[in-house]
Amino acid sequence: MSELQEEEVASIKEEFKGRCRVVEKGSDVYSRSVTIQPKDMDLTIKFQLPTSYPKTAPKISIRAECMEEDDVLELQELLQSRTNVYLNNPMMKSLTNEAETWLKANGLGKSKKSPKGNKHKKKQKKPREDKVTVEKLASMKTADDVVKRIQWDSDLPQEDFLVGYLDRFLGIKEKYFTAFSWEDIASVDYNVLAIPKHRIQYFKYRDIKVWDKLTRLDNVFGSLGSGTKITDIIANYDQELDKWKTEKATELPSTDSNEKVDDDDSDSDSDSDDGIIVTIGTNTANPMSSHPGYWQDKLRPNYFLAIRVTDSAVQEVTSEIQDNILANQPLYRECCIPPSALHVTLCTLGLDTQEQVDSACRVLKSIRDELKDAVPAQPLVLNGVSNFYSRVVYAKIEYPDGFLDFVDQLSMCLRHEGIEIRDQHEFIPHMTIMKTSRPVSRRMGTANIDKRLYEQFTDKYLGEVNISGVYLCSMGDERQADGFYISPANIKF
Repeated sequence: MSELQEEEVASIKEEFKGRCRVVEKGSDVYSRSVTIQPKDMDLTIKFQLPTSYPKTAPKISIRAECMEEDDVLELQELLQSRTNVYLNNPMMKSLTNEAETWLKANGLGKSKKSPKGNKHKKKQKKPREDKVTVEKLASMKTADDVVKRIQWDSDLPQEDFLVGYLDRFLGIKEKYFTAFSWEDIASVDYNVLAIPKHRIQYFKYRDIKVWDKLTRLDNVFGSLGSGTKITDIIANYDQELDKWKTEKATELPSTDSNEKVDDDDSDSDSDSDDGIIVTIGTNTANPMSSHPGYWQDKLRPNYFLAIRVTDSAVQEVTSEIQDNILANQPLYRECCIPPSALHVTLCTLGLDTQEQVDSACRVLKSIRDELKDAVPAQPLVLNGVSNFYSRVVYAKIEYPDGFLDFVDQLSMCLRHEGIEIRDQHEFIPHMTIMKTSRPVSRRMGTANIDKRLYEQFTDKYLGEVNISGVYLCSMGDERQADGFYISPANIKF
């Protein structure tokens, strides 16, 4: 490898900190690959560098969920052709800048600053010459109509709806309606989940499909078919669900009689600390189970990556805060996070099979060295106590420069290796002290935690946490012998 290549890669790693990944190849053809994520854009540009680079042009590939395949290929071909201009000189930064300029000019890439209304105009396909008489289909409400209805109709609980959409790389995927930003796609940040409306294939209310593009089903407005409307579906959900089970019974094997089905009153110590999602637990039961929480669990995160908090001073102050809460409300005892389980969440994952868990373990260990270079030297400072939606009490974190870049680097590495990240809310660094559960909320008669229980600790200094490692943790109820979450893998820095 040339000295010029080494200098350029070092410069790229510094300039695109948190948005760059360098993987050493060690092959005769490519010495390394460099993946760059342009700022505020939902795509990555991968440069595979030949051993003789920059005398020889790199191979360029682009991955962008927010763009049509034709646009991706057009940009990819443009950049590849431009490599000839930069031969024998550093080119990755210049090509990335050219890509950003092209994306903004065409209103693509989810650029936060990209001008609205300047959308890329696609080449119109020539109409087919075949003269075929086609019967005009009845008008059907669009996906955009359904989105707006769910957004603005107070009778429709948004958290009960799922969106099935087309991912060009992974096929049809489902996510909660509330996981998406429904703003103009050109105006949202790159780390916000948003999709073009034309990618939406269907909507479900819990388990029941209520709008489907392919089959032209509209049971939201009743514009097609039987005239059934979403209010009818919700009012008659139990009967509709029974019908769904009957239909599925011929497709799925029966549930093993020894298989454990989570009770609706159970509440695992999940890492969904936003206070809105309370995970019932990883549901291993067959979908034919009558367990009413099944449909809610299947898209929930079930693993998370975290920094473990082991400092005895932090644990002691946290226990002091918890003791004060319990002295006034003993019912919250099971809602407090034990000192041995304290942690700072970095991201949540979806690992639904043992194979996926094993893959995540391998990936975590393989990216240790590149993550180590991004770890801030300064510790996280726990200073003050606040809450999420009055359901989660947490210690606020003052983080050093580079911490958010470190988290971004971790997320980018995982996505690049095919690990599914199921973060559904904005990342706010915090350490959970306690959070309500369904059973306790029912006994209390409210899910909200009275602020008077912890307000005296609003400005309390809890201590510092060194970023000495990252742990892959299961959200289940089981704990290791030392009291921490079951952790199939961890890396130390």
